[in-house]
Amino acid sequence: MKPRLQTILGHRIPEPRLTARAFGLFALLVLLPVFLLGCLADLLVQWLFGVCTGLWC
Repeated sequence: MKPRLQTILGHRIPEPRLTARAFGLFALLVLLPVFLLGCLADLLVQWLFGVCTGLWC
């Protein structure tokens, strides 16, 4: 079910959309920490067990 078209003084309000800034914030706040934790886990496994499992190979 679509919401009704919203207008202000007869002008149509633009629909919400994903912007470049939103993607950048998502990458900074979600993707970067996940990547860094994965790298840290790979480094820890290599240091503890001597087995190369990730980017360090």
